[in-house]
Amino acid sequence: MNNTLKTALGAMCIALSTAVMLASSLLPYFTYALPGMAALMVLFMSAECDRKWGFAVYAGTAIISALIVPGKEAVGIYIAVLGYYPLLKPFFDKPKKWISIIIKILFFIVVIIATYCVMMFVFGISTELLEESERYFLPVVLVLGTVAFMMYDKALLMLEIAYYRKWQRTVRKIFKKR
Repeated sequence: MNNTLKTALGAMCIALSTAVMLASSLLPYFTYALPGMAALMVLFMSAECDRKWGFAVYAGTAIISALIVPGKEAVGIYIAVLGYYPLLKPFFDKPKKWISIIIKILFFIVVIIATYCVMMFVFGISTELLEESERYFLPVVLVLGTVAFMMYDKALLMLEIAYYRKWQRTVRKIFKKR
């Protein structure tokens, strides 16, 4: 696949990811799910081209979404955690299974805590989660978020396997004709 075709494919992936991110404003109940779906284009681009093209799709989607998507919480989730995770996942899957799981959990917890610190100290956004009366709420959110993140990790793995087994040949045939 030549660079012109890769660029066009990347632009289509960015457009589709941004459209999914825009849907998060229309469907507020999917604020946490739609950024994960948008990251599938990063997975697709890195599978078809390579990681640097996948990163370009992530960066393009992050920039455009930050500019035009009204729901900034979904954009923040995409930028902070879910958008680039498909690029890091192969590195996290290399160690043995239990070590890999521990690394993924620690990664998620560190990223979430760092994101909250950036929100509070850099942007000056106060969170109600850390108030004295609701101290127990942050650990519950971290535990439930970790469970959801591990389900997202498993879903990415299953979609990647399905892509390589079923759809990649069809996609490559389409691009060979061009």
